[in-house]
Amino acid sequence: MHEEDQERKTTEAYEKLLKNMPSIGFINRKKRIKAYIQLSEMAEYMIKNNEINEGEALFIFSLLMRKCSNFQKAATMTALTLNSIGKGVISPIGIKFSLDVRKNLSLPSTHHSDEEATSDEKDV
Repeated sequence: MHEEDQERKTTEAYEKLLKNMPSIGFINRKKRIKAYIQLSEMAEYMIKNNEINEGEALFIFSLLMRKCSNFQKAATMTALTLNSIGKGVISPIGIKFSLDVRKNLSLPSTHHSDEEATSDEKDV
């Protein structure tokens, strides 16, 4: 029963994020990055309120990459320009996913990579 509840929560979180995907404009870098930041902040809020855990949030972002072209464009644009975005602007879950996207695109690490390594070391 617990697994079904968790699956239902994950599905609800996915639908909530999908429904709240902001407009990304037409080839608009700022709007795409802003949309990614807003959605990652929503996911971070859900994590802090125990609606989902970090693994589920990353799973949902992966689904959104495949099912929502606006999210895919926003996440890719953010990953491509991550080195020009200051620390603390994007939520921790947003940084983690963006760094994964950068790895998938074979892009070099950024100043945010240090941030993720530091947070991983705290978990150990």
